[in-house]
Amino acid sequence: MKKFFFFFFFHLFFCTYFFSANAQSFVNISAGISYDINNTNKSFYHVPISVQWKPSSNPNGTFFFELDEDIPLTAKSTGNAYTLNLALPQEVTLQESIRGYIFAASIGFRVYLHKDKELNSLYLNILPFGISTQSFKVNYKNYDYKNYEILDPDVNLKRTGVLVSMSVVYNFHNNLMLMLHLQSPLIANKGDYPLSYRFIAPLQFTIGYNFYYNKRK
Repeated sequence: MKKFFFFFFFHLFFCTYFFSANAQSFVNISAGISYDINNTNKSFYHVPISVQWKPSSNPNGTFFFELDEDIPLTAKSTGNAYTLNLALPQEVTLQESIRGYIFAASIGFRVYLHKDKELNSLYLNILPFGISTQSFKVNYKNYDYKNYEILDPDVNLKRTGVLVSMSVVYNFHNNLMLMLHLQSPLIANKGDYPLSYRFIAPLQFTIGYNFYYNKRK
C-alpha cells in the first residue's frame, strides 16, 4: 500500500511539474515531535516527517498534497500472565512494548489568515480526505509461552482506512516554517478482539523549510 502511495504522488508530481512551468510551486519538508491524544493508557510518541507539495501559484486557498511518515518511539506498559503449574509462581507481570507505525497520504487546501509587512504569514491547512496505514508491533519481554498464558494479550495489528486532519502553519519570510498538525484516528474496522490500545490520533509539532521552484518572474 505504501508503494502505491509513493508511486501515485511521484507520478502526479512530474505530471503537474511539466504542465505548470509558470507556477510558483514549492515542496515543504518538516520534522519534529508527535504525541497521541486518542490513547489514555498508552503514551505513543513519534518523530513525524512531513512532505507537502503545492503545485499552484495561487496563494489563496490553493490545493496541496501531503505525505506523513511517523517514526514511533516505544510505548511501555505491563501485562499479567498466569500458569497452572504449581512449581511456578501462579502470576507474573510482564513488560510490554508497543510501536505504532503511521503512514498517511492526504489532499487539502490552505487558507491564508494573516500576512505582515515582512512577508511572514499565518495560514490554515484543511485536509478533508486522506488514506492512512497504522501498524502496531507488540512484544512481551521474557514471556514464557510454554508455561504461562496472558488471558487478553495485545497483538500485532495493521489496518488501512481514511482520515481527516488540520494544521496551523506560520511561514517565515526566509522560507522557514512552524506547523501544529492534528490528525484524526484511523476510520477503519479494528476487529472484534479487545485490545488495550486504539488507533492513534497524532498531534504533531514540526519545523521545516519551503523549497520553491518554477517561480514567476
